[in-house]
Amino acid sequence: MQGVLLVAVFLVCELGFIGVLGWLLAQAETEASQQEFAREVDSKANRLWLLMYDRGDAIGRYSRSLELGAPGKVRPSTEEVPSLIAFLRGAFKDDPQALALLLKIERDIALCLPVTIDIEQHSAELALPGGKAIWDRKRESIQPVVNQLVLEIPQLAAMGRRIDKTDPEQRRLERQFTERVLLLGLFINLFVVLLIAYLFVNRITARLEVLTENTSRLKGGRELKPLLGGDDEISKVDVVFHDTADALKREMEVLKAGEARIRALIEDIPVGVILLDPNGAIELINTSIESSFKYSSHQLLGKRLPKLFVPGQAVVEGAPHAQPAQVAFKHTVELTGLDRDGRDLPVEFMLADIEMAGESKTLAMVMDATEKHRIKKVRQDFVFMVRSELKEPLTKVSAFLHKFGDGSLGAISAQGADTTRAMQQNIERLIILLNDLFDLEKLEAGKIDIDPATVQLSDIISRSISAVEMFAQKYDVQLEVSECDLEVYADANRIVQVLVNLLSNAIKFSPTKGIVSLTVKQTSTDVEIGIVDSGPGIPPSQAQAIFEAYRQVEGEGAVKKGGTGLGLTISKSIVEAHGGKIGVTSEVGKGSKFWILLPINKMEKE
Repeated sequence: MQGVLLVAVFLVCELGFIGVLGWLLAQAETEASQQEFAREVDSKANRLWLLMYDRGDAIGRYSRSLELGAPGKVRPSTEEVPSLIAFLRGAFKDDPQALALLLKIERDIALCLPVTIDIEQHSAELALPGGKAIWDRKRESIQPVVNQLVLEIPQLAAMGRRIDKTDPEQRRLERQFTERVLLLGLFINLFVVLLIAYLFVNRITARLEVLTENTSRLKGGRELKPLLGGDDEISKVDVVFHDTADALKREMEVLKAGEARIRALIEDIPVGVILLDPNGAIELINTSIESSFKYSSHQLLGKRLPKLFVPGQAVVEGAPHAQPAQVAFKHTVELTGLDRDGRDLPVEFMLADIEMAGESKTLAMVMDATEKHRIKKVRQDFVFMVRSELKEPLTKVSAFLHKFGDGSLGAISAQGADTTRAMQQNIERLIILLNDLFDLEKLEAGKIDIDPATVQLSDIISRSISAVEMFAQKYDVQLEVSECDLEVYADANRIVQVLVNLLSNAIKFSPTKGIVSLTVKQTSTDVEIGIVDSGPGIPPSQAQAIFEAYRQVEGEGAVKKGGTGLGLTISKSIVEAHGGKIGVTSEVGKGSKFWILLPINKMEKE
């Protein structure tokens, strides 16, 4: 508010000074106009006098020429006289004395001009004998009027000069007054400027210095100076500054508390955390790393990541550089660590680039996989035991029940045949489950057998349809197959396994009298095989989850259909091992379409 008042006072003074200057300028312009008008009136009056003088002089010369017997002509013109009279009448409209004199002059001119004009028009006749006497009479008739005009017109000119009423003394006084006004305005402006400077220095600059000091104190984390008093804008800014400083202080306390919680979380999390600087040096580890690798923090800070791993592992070797290996958190790699005592340590390793305070860094997460490896070894031993101790006996029992059920070993009752078929179906389901477990184990170990070759797709489809025909008859579902004449680069047995799984699922979930279609469509690089059913469909939220191990479509109907939950997982792994893709498009209540893409030939596969 003080700044506004100071500026307002300054503006008022300046506007007053400008107003005085404007008034003086108007006075000067008025005076100049009067002087100019007076000069013009004087000029017009003198011009009128000159014209009349020239007229009289011309008549005199003509008279002398008549006396000498060589008459000339009356030349001077009087055309300007009316306009000069009109101008002078307007100029003296407010001066009765001058206007009366002008009217007399105008009458005298009106008396003289006709005579002079007549002389001019009859100048030739006046040159004849006896013409001089006529000329003398005419001249004598107007001579007194001409003499009077010679006196009156200068008087009128003198009256015109009186229009400029300002005498030299008055002009001098006016100039002195103008000088005093200007000096007073300059003094007032100088005084206001000095006053504003004084107030600014004492009331504004000093308070601004307090704000500057508070800024420095805030930057250094020191206590701010007390609040400035008053209700002006600077005081309000100071209040806002203090409030902001208090808010920043609270935010810093919250950030410090959050940082402490995050650090405590990092320290206590059961996963090893390593932070690498842009140069690949270790700048932070948590207690899990210390515990797993038997190093203390100071022994690893500044070291390189390969110090914790068995040499020769590409992911680790690439991590410390400016552009570390791009391994996202959702993709882990299994590596072999090396503790301080030189013992191998199986771990799962994840790596990601992060931004911290505008600086690119690398975050590595290391999880001890010792227990996971132990469980995996137990599972492998279990699978091996199942394969050797269960699969072969179950296969033999299944073959025996098949012969027993069809009467090859002797006639049995109908009830015995039904019981035998039920037992055989259970054993076959168990064998399928075991086969899925074996395949899953191979897939997880990366050892699934894929032996691709260029094969006719029609042969693969024919074998797949033959394998599920009886199953389709059981569910009363019709199979439709489109013809094709294409070659693919694939392991025929494995692709048959995938198609049988997809066809079996489609048959199980199709309604009675439903139709399951197998379609083939070729693109420029791939062939698409589609299995279309008219079943209940798959909710969008489960479209990707069904390809995970032991996952099935949720719902009572799915449970009743049975299954291990491994078929689609194994199918996905087989297709991806061929360099292909598998997926599903479905709409609840309108059926589903499972599709696989396979390369057409060996060159595209490679």
